[in-house]
Amino acid sequence: MTDQFEVPQGAASTNGGPDAGSSGGNSQSSSQALADSCALDGQSAVIKAFRERLEKLAKTRTTVLIVGEPGSGKSRAARALHLASQCARGPLVVVQPAALSPALLEAELFGHEAGAFTGAGEARLGRFRLAQGGTLVLDGVEDLPASLQTKLLRVLQEKVVEPLGTDTPLPIDVRIVATSRRPLQEEVEAGRFREDLFYRLAVVELVVPPLRDRIEDLRELVPALIKDAASRAGLKPRPVSAEAFDLLAKHSWPGNLAELENALERALALAGSDSEVQREALEYLLEDVHGAADQIAESVLAAGISLEELTDALLLAAMRATRGNASAAARRLGLSRRTFAYRLRRGEQRQAGQEEEEEEDREA
Repeated sequence: MTDQFEVPQGAASTNGGPDAGSSGGNSQSSSQALADSCALDGQSAVIKAFRERLEKLAKTRTTVLIVGEPGSGKSRAARALHLASQCARGPLVVVQPAALSPALLEAELFGHEAGAFTGAGEARLGRFRLAQGGTLVLDGVEDLPASLQTKLLRVLQEKVVEPLGTDTPLPIDVRIVATSRRPLQEEVEAGRFREDLFYRLAVVELVVPPLRDRIEDLRELVPALIKDAASRAGLKPRPVSAEAFDLLAKHSWPGNLAELENALERALALAGSDSEVQREALEYLLEDVHGAADQIAESVLAAGISLEELTDALLLAAMRATRGNASAAARRLGLSRRTFAYRLRRGEQRQAGQEEEEEEDREA
């Protein structure tokens, strides 16, 4: 369970007091906290807007739901939010619901008295009480069992926890941050997540942008992530050659930052005596993309879908994926905003023409 509890540098220790690395237990400034996570580095418009929103939220104790694609940096954003806030004077406690069975998770979250159940020889505080004065992150809240969603709702509403084995509610002072890799609203509609709990968690939603929408940030991200990967794996850090960087910039990064970190560490491990990371060490990324494209092309042909229909579907899918942001949608498809807008209009005109023809046929 040690991987479930985190006290980052600059935050408080497990007993709630300042650790040796903090300055008297005071929280860091927003800019210092954001600098702690190179995942938030960059000058793209989307990451700048994200950082600005995070800084605003850091000045409050509002419950925040952080959403984004797998590997995009949701956990890092939660850490940065904690470090930039007054809650940095207290601990940061991270719980991953998917890592535990429902029975164990309940005891871990809410604590228990001695003898509360078989094997409970000693009382335990539970994660909520361990996070007193700080932040508790529910990392992957969509995996929270239905049986515990009601108990979490009470925590959010009443600011109390009730350990197993007692009927006495205990007050807590904890900021709750949740992350989700799937849209929680869809989980609500599917009946897997309580609607009232969703609204309690998503007081403010913070959307972590996918890496493909901030490709220009690779200039800052790659050197920082190479340094981290080299330190983590005991490898020598090396710069990336121009040819290798060009390949990185053209990749779509479906796995986001996690995939980028994996690719860079792999390239360092295979670098041998080379003074730079060479393109050859990263060419496997192109093989994956080409293979996927070939499979999609065969499926489209087999289904009898025309090129115009496929183009229209791609344009609309990009708009949905970027929540109507035409500039971001254009970037995802490798188009200029002007070209994207032109093709989108043409698709709308084709659709309108088809509807008119269908109407005329019905009237005839």
